[in-house]
Amino acid sequence: MKPFPLPVVAFVGAGSQPEDPDLAYMPLPVQMDSFTMPALPSSEDIRHLNTALAVVGELAELATRWTPAAGSLSRSLAGLPAADLTLINQVLGEGEVSARALLADGGEVRIQESVFAGVWRVCTFNAAGEQTGDAVEIAPVPSVLIERAQASSRWLDSLPALPPTLMNAAPIGAELLARQRQALDHPHVINFTLLPVTPDDMAWIEGLIGEGQVGIFSRGYGKCRVLATALVHVWRVQYFNTMNTLLLDTLEITRIPDVTLADGEDIADSAERLAQAHGWLLGEFDHV
Repeated sequence: MKPFPLPVVAFVGAGSQPEDPDLAYMPLPVQMDSFTMPALPSSEDIRHLNTALAVVGELAELATRWTPAAGSLSRSLAGLPAADLTLINQVLGEGEVSARALLADGGEVRIQESVFAGVWRVCTFNAAGEQTGDAVEIAPVPSVLIERAQASSRWLDSLPALPPTLMNAAPIGAELLARQRQALDHPHVINFTLLPVTPDDMAWIEGLIGEGQVGIFSRGYGKCRVLATALVHVWRVQYFNTMNTLLLDTLEITRIPDVTLADGEDIADSAERLAQAHGWLLGEFDHV
């Protein structure tokens, strides 16, 4: 997923912008543009922001050091002065992907990809809505999304009773039952768009898979909504056009759908761009 910037707002993260009424599951961003390097302030504005400059440098270094074996690398932003945090917000911007994970204690994690693919802003809130954590994570996808999807889901051990009105729900249920435990070795897709399923079929299937605690949403040339279900390794993945017409409706049986992941090339490109932004800021200091 390539990043797209938005103007910096007071809170950076999923839920910081209006909810899409046609794709209402979690409050998520609405408008996206094409990539441009974020506009950075002049030297007169940043000469005193040494902490922010150091953090940008650390993020560039983390992205450079990232490897698939590393999983994820993070840097806390908690406790930074407001002015330093504002500069970091300007550098990171807001990308096209956002997510929300509900926590067992009633809190939640709101996530916004920056304009640098694979560089994520991860903010934690308690049940009262108070922010308790703020960090930047370098990873194909933030680790909390996988952790919460798995922790809040269950294995499908058997199928419930099948109403006589169903047409193709039974073989789909059997497919889920057979494939769920093979998900990590053999990712599998069930494409409802290509199957003759009735409304009764879909109602039974939706009752079988249930609702999970993680939602991921992306806007690029179209829209993609990825929702964890109540079943381990089972995700609902839906694609829409710009008119919010459903184009593709699938279940993906996998650890996490590939569409949500930034790849290694994306992160390497982001490392280079972050280093360029850091160098630009250093150059501004050199000219003070």
